Amino acid sequence: MFKMIGHEDQKNFILNKYISKNLHSSIIFYGSKGIGKKNFIIDIITSIIKIKFENKNYNHHINLLNNNTHPNIKIIEKLIDQKTKKLKSNITIDQIRSLNKFVNESSSIKDFDKFIIIDSADDLNINSSNSLLKTLEEPKANTFIFLVSHQLSNLIPTIRSRCMKIKFNRLNFDDFKKILELNIQDIKLDEIKFYYDVTYGSPGNAISLHNDNIIEYLDITINNLSSNKINNNYIELSQHLSKYDNDKFKSYLSILKTILITISKLKINDFDSNNYLSNNFKLLKRLSSTLSRKNIIDKFNYLTNNENDLFTYNLDKKIFMLKFFIN
Repeated sequence: MFKMIGHEDQKNFILNKYISKNLHSSIIFYGSKGIGKKNFIIDIITSIIKIKFENKNYNHHINLLNNNTHPNIKIIEKLIDQKTKKLKSNITIDQIRSLNKFVNESSSIKDFDKFIIIDSADDLNINSSNSLLKTLEEPKANTFIFLVSHQLSNLIPTIRSRCMKIKFNRLNFDDFKKILELNIQDIKLDEIKFYYDVTYGSPGNAISLHNDNIIEYLDITINNLSSNKINNNYIELSQHLSKYDNDKFKSYLSILKTILITISKLKINDFDSNNYLSNNFKLLKRLSSTLSRKNIIDKFNYLTNNENDLFTYNLDKKIFMLKFFIN
């Protein structure tokens, strides 16, 4: 069983609302990717199970939850495409239809609510979004729908308007450090500081960066950003990055945008180095002197304006990155 670290205020708020029978039936938990929103929901449900079954069958219910086989708890997330063996690009309408069936079925467990986790709601397409909307518009008693969102604006306005919204801010450094030390063996303090800076305090992103060796390619990217001409380094780097799956590539682009924002702030001296912990991150000051402000803005705008099309239409990642470098 994992130990939840951080977000204590949000946890106390949700549990108090639940205990007082005043918890909204549909809640969007939103904030940066990797700061623990899904784990937070699992922790909330675990606490509710403890309230309901502390003296009877508690371990049984927890085992069912951990194995994703609990009859009253349904988790909706992207599925593996059986043909490509890769994650599908969206949560499908068929998955939401199965959710609607789950909502309307009689509970097999007496006096225990139903819980639905959608991770993440950003992955809903227009058809699955509209199907979910019907369920949100007609909430069932004793059923709670928890939606995870990394970018609230990705959800259609009608879904946002039907749900209570709870924002998650980045973790403080101490909580971030505890999580990384639990998940990354023998990690050094300087590495933790760098991950905290570059991910804005997102332990999930930091662990992914470490496990997937994304940091290595970010270092190469940073060292080559000052040139806007195609060279062998760009071609080789773009070739490596093109092999990333969509989720891994999104993590790379997210950190790259963070770095560009920091360089832009350094360029106009709108940067408080005291807010950043690692010496490596402060070295971006050198890069800010070699790039023009227009060049930084153009590169950032290229990513934000074209990223959605890249994944929606499954465009070539290598070409996408080569265009970024020469932008």
